[in-house]
Amino acid sequence: MATMKESLLMQAETMAEVSREMPAEVKRAVEMVGSNFSKIYIIGSGTSLNAAKTALYAFEHYTAAEVRTVAPFDFLHYFPLERLKEDTLVLGISQTARSIGTIECIKLARSKGAKTIFVTAEPENPGAQSADGIFNTWTGLELVGAKTRGFTSTIAALYALAAGLGKENLDLCPLVGAMADTLKETEREIEGWVQELLTAESLTLISYGPTMGIAAEGALKITETVRIPVEYYDVEEYMHGPYHKLTDKSNMVFICPPGAGQARAKQLIEFAGKITTHIYLLADAPLSHNFKGLKMVMPALGNEMLDCINYIIPLQWLANDITLRLGRQPEKSAYPEFHKILGSKYMPKINYYTGEEA
Repeated sequence: MATMKESLLMQAETMAEVSREMPAEVKRAVEMVGSNFSKIYIIGSGTSLNAAKTALYAFEHYTAAEVRTVAPFDFLHYFPLERLKEDTLVLGISQTARSIGTIECIKLARSKGAKTIFVTAEPENPGAQSADGIFNTWTGLELVGAKTRGFTSTIAALYALAAGLGKENLDLCPLVGAMADTLKETEREIEGWVQELLTAESLTLISYGPTMGIAAEGALKITETVRIPVEYYDVEEYMHGPYHKLTDKSNMVFICPPGAGQARAKQLIEFAGKITTHIYLLADAPLSHNFKGLKMVMPALGNEMLDCINYIIPLQWLANDITLRLGRQPEKSAYPEFHKILGSKYMPKINYYTGEEA
């Protein structure tokens, strides 16, 4: 059975594959559906939706389209379908192409005349055939339930697609070295974080901008493996109500790449630091320099969208190692038959939630 740790340690290697394959993959996608869209809707659940939230900023940057992320249930039952026209592009994201809600959304969008692309790491699976075209993220098989490299590679692939739709090229190669550096930094520092957070009863993640999708995914990873309540907030939104629950027992992770929100986050860190000592920082070297608590110094590429991808790695690693320390395997689901019972996914022949043949 594959492990979550094996997958997360493969992320630099996987990103190298993504960076090699994306120029041709993007070219095929644009040839399949065109590039002149007034609206782009990105659909996914869980990790896929969090990747969409991060990639949204790239689609807004590179194209002139109105861009929106939508959860499958909302799209199927509440979306104004009259907006689906020939100049609309709908992207459905499912790493395994087995997410039933996403597949149904793509079928619906296609029936209404929108152009559709299925974004997946397993393009041979039948669900991917529901769209006009398939966009391979080049993640490779990730036979674990708690996805790691599937998340980072999907974001990078979506970034490249966004640039291609805007008739530009995006070089993903710098991410490979930055990701390798992040893995090394995480390996050096993670044990202190595990020791500090092993007995935490809850956790709050704070970030901003494109990195809010990273915060959402970090919260999801820790929730589904460690199984404690995890909340995440935009730095400014935390200041409008949630700050009232700040106490000396609060555990807070600040996810602070270089960008417009960093100065505001620094102010909040200084305030919260007078109330709780349980503050942890993921940031570039300048912000990290005077921080006295546990921190990881993250690489800076000079591009906030590219920078933010690496910030999920320490949170993935933390989720994995705390879960192992608690005596559980992060690959094992609390309820292995959940998707089968609820009809939310088509299950593969090998159930990656149990490692057993379905």
